[in-house]
Amino acid sequence: MPLEPMSPTRTNLLALKGRERAAREGLSLLRSKREALVRELFGMMEQAVETRDLFTDTLQAAMRALAVSMSLEGRAGVESAAFAARRDIPLWVEDKIVWGVRFQDIRWQGIVRSADARGYAFSGVSSATLAASREFEKALEVVLRVVSVETRLKKIGAEISTTTRRVNAFTEVVLPELLQRIRGIRLALEEREREDVFRMKRFKKRNGEGPGARG
Repeated sequence: MPLEPMSPTRTNLLALKGRERAAREGLSLLRSKREALVRELFGMMEQAVETRDLFTDTLQAAMRALAVSMSLEGRAGVESAAFAARRDIPLWVEDKIVWGVRFQDIRWQGIVRSADARGYAFSGVSSATLAASREFEKALEVVLRVVSVETRLKKIGAEISTTTRRVNAFTEVVLPELLQRIRGIRLALEEREREDVFRMKRFKKRNGEGPGARG
């Protein structure tokens, strides 16, 4: 936003210098925030890669366990066990703030259950199906971790972009305009001072007060 027109006065010069100091302090804070967010981003990127790799490994293990279960019990037997074990997943979100960035962190508990908590009779379910159930619950838990990490990653990345735009606005628009105004007012005041000195000398000369005045 352009600065409003200002008269070349010492009061306005002091006001502009104050705004320059405030702008530099704001710029310093924004740069510190961006550096902290970048560090957080790199840490989250490592977590994102780790959770993605873990999800791939866990899902592959679950698919292998499912293949064994279906080969032993058939599709109908596996679907019957899955139907008996169905449930709602207990999830909730917690608000967290990192360097002013608010995001919602997904929380959960009890994704991987014990065998007797899945709702089916042990006599009708093979150990292979129990293993497949456990592996898919582990995979689901990893999926939730992936979602949590990547949601936070995107939020921090977006905030870095916003902060960078604000830094650029300070360095490319706000500070240059303030400095230009300060320089303009300073030059105007210096010119006015020279004119005042010249007028004073001319006044003294006219009134016989100059160096060439006669006693």
